[in-house]
Amino acid sequence: MSLIIQIQSLAYTFLFGLYLAFFFNLLYRILFTKHILINIFINFFFVFLNSILYFYFLFKVNNGIIHLYLLFTFILSFFLYNLLFKKLRGNG
Repeated sequence: MSLIIQIQSLAYTFLFGLYLAFFFNLLYRILFTKHILINIFINFFFVFLNSILYFYFLFKVNNGIIHLYLLFTFILSFFLYNLLFKKLRGNG
């Protein structure tokens, strides 16, 4: 994989981690309801839809190859967003 494709993959993964953290915080009250069946359905749909979206764009960028550093970048961006914007959820 060329350096340009690796940089594009890292940038996309970082931005997707921020996107996922933003929507997770935005939908926090909906994702964790008191109704167990609604909770399971919404969480499954949220994870499934975002996984499909991530792999689709990753497939467009680098043929769907996932390296360990992409997972670390994703996790880092997710937690960085939550650290910086935890007041959005209302418990910070």
